[in-house]
Amino acid sequence: MIDHAYHLSQKFVFIAFGVSFLLAFALAFIPTYSLKQDAVYTLFILLFAAGLWVSEAIPAFAVSLLIIALEIVLLGFPNFDFATPSDNWKVYLQPWSSPLIFLFLAGFIMAAAASKTKLDIWLAKKILFYVGGKPHNIITGLIGITFVLSMFISNTATAAMMMTILIPMLTHIKESNPFKKSIFLAVVVGANLGGMATIIGTPPNAIAVGILGQNAPSFIGWMGMALPPALVVTLILRFVILKLYPSNQPFIDFKIIKEVEHFDDSTKKFSKIPTVPSWKKNVTITIFTLTILMWLSGPLHHVPTTVVSLIPIIGFTLFGIIDADDISSIRWDVIILIIGGLSLGLAVSKTGLDLWFATLISTDGLSILLIMFIFSYLIVVISNFMSNTAAANIMLPIVIAIAITISEQSTQMVVVGVTLSASFAMSLVVSTPPNAIIYASKKVDSKDFLILGAITALIGPVTVIGWLYCVDIIF
Repeated sequence: MIDHAYHLSQKFVFIAFGVSFLLAFALAFIPTYSLKQDAVYTLFILLFAAGLWVSEAIPAFAVSLLIIALEIVLLGFPNFDFATPSDNWKVYLQPWSSPLIFLFLAGFIMAAAASKTKLDIWLAKKILFYVGGKPHNIITGLIGITFVLSMFISNTATAAMMMTILIPMLTHIKESNPFKKSIFLAVVVGANLGGMATIIGTPPNAIAVGILGQNAPSFIGWMGMALPPALVVTLILRFVILKLYPSNQPFIDFKIIKEVEHFDDSTKKFSKIPTVPSWKKNVTITIFTLTILMWLSGPLHHVPTTVVSLIPIIGFTLFGIIDADDISSIRWDVIILIIGGLSLGLAVSKTGLDLWFATLISTDGLSILLIMFIFSYLIVVISNFMSNTAAANIMLPIVIAIAITISEQSTQMVVVGVTLSASFAMSLVVSTPPNAIIYASKKVDSKDFLILGAITALIGPVTVIGWLYCVDIIF
């Protein structure tokens, strides 16, 4: 049975890969376009990558590696002339050394340090005890801590960590109480929307910053554009969750989460020997605080955001909080996916394919706001069925090209708006990793994601666009 399933999966891989290749080849090379040869090659690479990302024939990070390989072969050596010495191909490897990669690496290392020292669980427990046992306060606390953690560490890691706290809480919630679903959906909302607020919160944000280049907002600038609408949508969804899944218990005693281990030698009662000295937790808190404050105060001290990223990278390894095993377990596949997106965007821009895309859509009579609405809702739909990182890789080069033809000054607003909208895709179980993690608990149904996701998809983009438009007018 296992062998049969394996052969079926392999058969699907070969079919999906072949169909993606043939469709991309036919659409890129059979019609006659007013494009240079290298732009046609880039169109083929873009279509091929899109097909593979949609079909998931091969892992998303493998598509990124394939993109870079094809760019080197097809664009780096004109007419496949490998005999003539040329350095043109090296430009497509530059994203590997992009400052954004070190910024994201810092985020992953911070997440690893928080998980290893149990700082994340300790912080979550502190906040939940502070808010008390009233149902609406519990939801506020769960959404709040998940939202804040997801701003700086992986939303996948945050959702997985919160599961260790949610499961014990269930023992004090009646089986017939709809509130059981609300505590899980609160984590879904916080994890998915918290990442909007910072450059390192989710990969599409980093891709947008890379595409914008010198026009990209600073760390604190991004937060000013993203945090307010993210908070507004989150507060609306908190209200929706409490209305859809109200508690029939006026008070819930969840003192049992005291037993959830954040074990270190500051804990008074052990169920096992402490494995993390409390000084390591204190060092982690100090490094976290220093790094975040430096990121936020960039306009004052002018130290580049990427340079500040070296604080956690060096600090956690210097104090022995992060070791070689932790480094090897970092989500390198996500980093490679970002690199592939940056390299694809570079090729689209370098070959002039972005300008050609802009000519395909008549912008006569179209306002910059209408363009934002069209692409913002489009990326929400696409990101529900595929990785929002892959969706951003495909769409953002096209978005920026079209936006420039209407208003070069508003390009940043359009790209940021479309990028933030990708985080509103949470209608399906497979839409985001937090959705999948929460669904695996078997405490929520797929229809719960559909209801919450549909509301998010409707109100999210319009909230973002409205805020960005106000910011654009004022500043």
